[in-house]
Amino acid sequence: MKSAIKGSDSATQKCHQILEENGGKIAEKSRSILLSDPKLKELKEPLEFISKNWRDPLTPSLLALSCKAVGGIPRNTHNSALAISLINLSFFLWDDIIDHSSAKIFKPTLSGKYGSGTALIVGGMISAKAFSILNNLKFKKIKKEAINRLIWDLLSIMAKAEMHSIKMRSQKNYSSSAKLWKIKTESIDPQTCLRIGAIIGDGSDREIECLGNYGSNLGVILGLMNDFRVAANLTLELATKIKLKALPYSLLLATERSEKLRKRLEKLLIKDNVDQASIKLIVGGMLETLVLEDIQKKVDFFVQRAKESLNSLKQNSATITLQSFIELQPRFFVESIPFLES
Repeated sequence: MKSAIKGSDSATQKCHQILEENGGKIAEKSRSILLSDPKLKELKEPLEFISKNWRDPLTPSLLALSCKAVGGIPRNTHNSALAISLINLSFFLWDDIIDHSSAKIFKPTLSGKYGSGTALIVGGMISAKAFSILNNLKFKKIKKEAINRLIWDLLSIMAKAEMHSIKMRSQKNYSSSAKLWKIKTESIDPQTCLRIGAIIGDGSDREIECLGNYGSNLGVILGLMNDFRVAANLTLELATKIKLKALPYSLLLATERSEKLRKRLEKLLIKDNVDQASIKLIVGGMLETLVLEDIQKKVDFFVQRAKESLNSLKQNSATITLQSFIELQPRFFVESIPFLES
């Protein structure tokens, strides 16, 4: 397949271009849709905060490209994409409450700024709006039922993964494989987006399956990359993760390779506060185990699997774009890690 985007731009710029071209408009609508509702004026301030600090062009892009890949009309995915984006936002807000995340990358979370009670209420209203949109989808009954079934599967599996994570924290010893299971399980999100897009585009069962497989592999890639950024403290969350015993996969894998790192981390787990000097030692110790190379190999493996899932589809502009997007991920990962760029 030919590449959809040419030139010397960075992978980050190219990924941004793909997402904005295919999902930018819906991303803008999803971040502000509740602000326009006069019944929610009491929630105006936290909703404005969300509008300024949250944006999801990935979800609508995946639905639109999947629909187009099977010969459908991308605009037919807009309302479904809007609803799923809002569902993802509600999970995002609730996850911050569960993780006691008060800030990420120098910015407060909604619960950190307004409290967990406000975040719960706002998350509930956002979720309710999402299901209101889904209820009003103008599709034939069989298609609407298929979409609703996939979204229920998404919600139930995400809830299962979160419960698994909570139980893991109460265990004295838990493995990297258990954390990797969670990352793979949460790949249900992009998988669902691509399946729904293909259903809306009247794709065949084989096409829906192929695109769902692409989404599953993409989800694992995104999960692994985000996990490493957390482990390397690039999101400034690692101290909180250590205190909660919610350790990233990359760090767990490193402790299984290094007894010195494991003992150092065990000492931190019983402390009330984790200082930045200790964080630097943990990150440095993790990097010494060459865990980054392991993550990069896994990313390359899932990139190849995602590409293979596109091989049996007819080539068009959407499948070419999906291939370009997945091929960009290893370079995007490197660009997102400052110490690799220096």
